[in-house]
Amino acid sequence: MALNTSLELTLAVPMGLEDIAVAQLPHGLVDTAIEISYILGTGYLTLTISQNEKDVTKALISVGSIGVPRSIFDAPKDLLAYLKNDFQAGDQENNNIIALNWGNALSIINKTSPTIPTTKTSSQSIDEVKTSATFRASFDRGTVQHKGVRSQDVAAALGALTGKAFPGWKVNLTEYDVEVVGRWIPEMKPVFFKGASTLSTRDEDIEGDSGFKRQKIDAGHKSTKEKAMIIQVGVALPLSLSSCPYRYRPVDGRTSLKIEIAYTLLAMAGPKAGDIVLDVCAGVGTIPIVGATHFPGSFFAGSEIVPSNIDKAAENARGMKAKVEETRGKSHSQPSFFMGDAKAVCWRSGSVDLIVSDLPWGQRESSHVSNCKLYPKLVKQVVRLLRVGGRAVLVTGERKLLQRQLDSVFAKPFLQVVQKREITIGFSVMVFELRRI
Repeated sequence: MALNTSLELTLAVPMGLEDIAVAQLPHGLVDTAIEISYILGTGYLTLTISQNEKDVTKALISVGSIGVPRSIFDAPKDLLAYLKNDFQAGDQENNNIIALNWGNALSIINKTSPTIPTTKTSSQSIDEVKTSATFRASFDRGTVQHKGVRSQDVAAALGALTGKAFPGWKVNLTEYDVEVVGRWIPEMKPVFFKGASTLSTRDEDIEGDSGFKRQKIDAGHKSTKEKAMIIQVGVALPLSLSSCPYRYRPVDGRTSLKIEIAYTLLAMAGPKAGDIVLDVCAGVGTIPIVGATHFPGSFFAGSEIVPSNIDKAAENARGMKAKVEETRGKSHSQPSFFMGDAKAVCWRSGSVDLIVSDLPWGQRESSHVSNCKLYPKLVKQVVRLLRVGGRAVLVTGERKLLQRQLDSVFAKPFLQVVQKREITIGFSVMVFELRRI
């Protein structure tokens, strides 16, 4: 089978922070990519890259797309029937011609993992392909809400479609050779980081934002102009995240922030050499540990009120340091942790350059009642601790509560809201970037 000279890769990144994540791509990958684009709020970057490049080893390789007629998408029962019937409707008008190009994706996977059999050759039919590969299918609905149809239903339909394309493959949800992934593609123009255009399509202000513009994703997709919803189908390249030292965390907390989200938030904050960076609600230490690992020129510290979390944070810091030194052969600085109350941090005024914190916001940790007592005093501490020109990046699901504190007489004259953006970390939350004035 003749292979295309380029591949479309999809990289999963923290949802709502795509513009930050794209700027953190390795230079080698950016240089070799033909085109890089994203749609803010989807959680993905799209790269077009030459198939001959060897720099890409972890990505989602697109094999094509499937259209779902708008009339069917809007009717849950019809959509379920459509999925069970291999994305085909009863009427001729809405029937799909499914043309997924599996060849490129499976050939690349075979290069990165020899245990995975290759796809058919040009002289073979699908029925002649004899393999013993295992696979699973998954689906990411993103911001699309659809009552009556679960992500599992779409994933099952993709799995059935894959099983019919490769009859010799067996389903295995835990130990699989190939993962087929689907996701809704929003009907929006992408922002091009490299390639066709460098013009941003951000044209709507976030509420209360004076300096930052971003796209708003229409989760309901109610536009009458749309004739179909589109499902992108891809094959995930094998990931070995457990062996990546930068993702190593020996001990989790109840609400531990994902390491990749912590890194992207820190990249958004942009610590500089010599900066003092404080997390006033450090938990098990994720933000300070990731910061000390990737921004070694800055000093990172974490304040935490729960004694057991301080012990976990110290263990996590030691664990990541040892893992990085073992696998990368280089040492890095470690953060400092101390017992402290976010309502009364024992540091002198104006001593902090950056505050980066994932605040308690009432889901599995704390409650709205306790947050009503915490947030006013915490914001006062932010005002006191930050030097003039210093910044804070605060994550919370209690967006209205935090905004009320920022509008209060003790904060508004001293803290400027640089930007607010909605991100998804399992729940939809808001990131506030503040500047001390």
